[in-house]
Amino acid sequence: MPVPSKSSQSQTKSNSKGTRRRFRIAAVISLGVLTWAGVTYWDQSGKLGEKRAEMQQVEQQLADEQKRKADITKEIARLNDPEYLEQVIRSELNYAREGETRFISPAPKSKNP
Repeated sequence: MPVPSKSSQSQTKSNSKGTRRRFRIAAVISLGVLTWAGVTYWDQSGKLGEKRAEMQQVEQQLADEQKRKADITKEIARLNDPEYLEQVIRSELNYAREGETRFISPAPKSKNP
């Protein structure tokens, strides 16, 4: 059995030291990359939550405006109906047909000291 010489033993030790050094450098770089990725993920997660809340608020506003638009469209359609138009004019503007007499009662007086 061949006996390893002292030079090959010292070469193995120095090779082992180089391997450890490379491993440590790779570990530090990996740790740095993972830390950066974690911080970036955390930041993006917070921004994503804010955007989701903002999106819900905008969707609610959109739903409200669509309902308002539907109501206005319905009112426009009703104003094209002569009977409804006459009813609005008579109630809001106090108009009467020819030959009719409108009676308007005065508002009750309130007692102020």
